[in-house]
Amino acid sequence: MKLKLWMRKLSAGAPSVTVRPTMPWPFRVLLAVLVLTFSVAAGLALYEYLRSLGGPTRDELVGEITDLRARLAAASNDRARLTAQVTTQDTQMKVDRAAQEQLAKQVAALEVEANRLREDLAFFESLLPARAGAKGLVIRSFRVQPEGGPNEHRYRLLVQQAGKPEQEFIGTVQLQVNYTHAGRNFALSIPEAQGSADSAPRLAFRHYQRVEGSFTLPAGAIARSVLVKIISGGQTQVQQSFAL
Repeated sequence: MKLKLWMRKLSAGAPSVTVRPTMPWPFRVLLAVLVLTFSVAAGLALYEYLRSLGGPTRDELVGEITDLRARLAAASNDRARLTAQVTTQDTQMKVDRAAQEQLAKQVAALEVEANRLREDLAFFESLLPARAGAKGLVIRSFRVQPEGGPNEHRYRLLVQQAGKPEQEFIGTVQLQVNYTHAGRNFALSIPEAQGSADSAPRLAFRHYQRVEGSFTLPAGAIARSVLVKIISGGQTQVQQSFAL
């Protein structure tokens, strides 16, 4: 019988007995309060830490936005001021440019007028009476100026009968233009020898006559002098050389 009871105690179906220490309820309450306080403190610390990692606070953001708005307003004012200055300067530059163009046109017109007046002055000076006692045919003036291209030239000739001419002079004008080209000397006859005699400038005057014409030299040629001849009745009545 004793053996059976002992075996029953050792079997799985034997009842178990748990020994638990007893703790008064005040200590249990105190322990719960401590655990709760620690949890709250840990939660606050974790919240502050996470907030510091998450970025600036709302107040900081509001302050930053206010500062940016103030700087944007200042930049907009500066931009408007500079734009107004640029517009004013651009307008002034356009006015100055227009004034310069107008002045350039006026200067060009004055240069043309001055050249015309010089020509008129030279012409009227050439009309002054010849030296005392001078008679017969006189070449009063001869000028050559570039015209058009670099190889085109225009000449102006004034011929006068000095004294008191009794009849008209009838004749022609012949020119011999002496020039250099490629280091050699050449002569251009006007009119050319093979040309018609009718192409020569003709003279028919009592007191004076003004003759104008043009000639063209080869490219790169440089005119040195012009020999002017006045022909009448197949004879040279007067001739004069003019250096250029």
